[in-house]
Amino acid sequence: MTNKSIKSSIRDKRKARKSTRPITSNDELYSSLCIDKIDGPEAEQTDEIKTKYVKKKRLRPLVGSVYDYETMAKTYSKKNVAQQLGNYRQAMEFLAHITLSKNDNNDKIVDRLKDLIYSYPNVDMSSFVNKHHAILYSWIIQNIVRVYGEKYLGTIYVLGGGIGVLPAMLLDTNLRLENVRSLDINGTCKFLADEMMANELLDDWHFKASTQDMFKADYIMNKFSTDLHDGSLSAEFSEVPGVVINTNISHMENISDWYRMIPDGRRMIIVGETGDVVRPYASSKQFNQSFPMSFEQYTGVITADDKKQFFMKIGLK
Repeated sequence: MTNKSIKSSIRDKRKARKSTRPITSNDELYSSLCIDKIDGPEAEQTDEIKTKYVKKKRLRPLVGSVYDYETMAKTYSKKNVAQQLGNYRQAMEFLAHITLSKNDNNDKIVDRLKDLIYSYPNVDMSSFVNKHHAILYSWIIQNIVRVYGEKYLGTIYVLGGGIGVLPAMLLDTNLRLENVRSLDINGTCKFLADEMMANELLDDWHFKASTQDMFKADYIMNKFSTDLHDGSLSAEFSEVPGVVINTNISHMENISDWYRMIPDGRRMIIVGETGDVVRPYASSKQFNQSFPMSFEQYTGVITADDKKQFFMKIGLK
């Protein structure tokens, strides 16, 4: 067969495959689309469907309770799929807005939250794991690292430490610290914080949560015992708080009494805020003047998504 006959055969086959129907334009295709009316039982089911608007719930504080490891472990580990999914959603929001410290081992917070939510699905963590705290804690960590760098900080006390999220982030930095203590009068907070930081807890109490009242702590040389898992008290021990962090200034009464308890020269990080709180601050200037320090190392303000502002001051009392 010659080349000429081969080419002719190919042309004939192509011609035969061509459709005689006109090509429909995209505009005609879109305009021709329609949804037929549904008749029969399906129509009745469709009519029953109503639009439902779901508002995001307000953050609820954990119910205050006396620390009881055995009871809490049993109660909080009960199956609660709806609450567990809500906690995972809150964790995703938190992680989406967090800024991790620059080091090679700074993503432990991901596994810590995952393991905590998996092990204890029957407790609402939304008051401590949310967008506001992600923004606030990231800001705190960034400035502590910037101000103190390679300086030795000793033991850090986080007052009103909640379930231990900020302490966890502190331990994931390259800061030269000895230990981290999280003080919160809520027994549930202590339980969750110790569980989330179980590895550091077992490391000679590199981290430890306590229900010690911040008004009863001694910021010169703190002596205290803490409840253990078996219900007994630990032996009393003493330590010097090298750094005191208080992010709950605006939620406290008698704040001046507490501030007078801090010895001169102690490193401090304090945070106040605007909004519907016990002690709101109208401006950064008002906040700074309320807490005089012998040496100010940082003052600043940050705005959250709903125009809520946080004020921070770092320095020596």
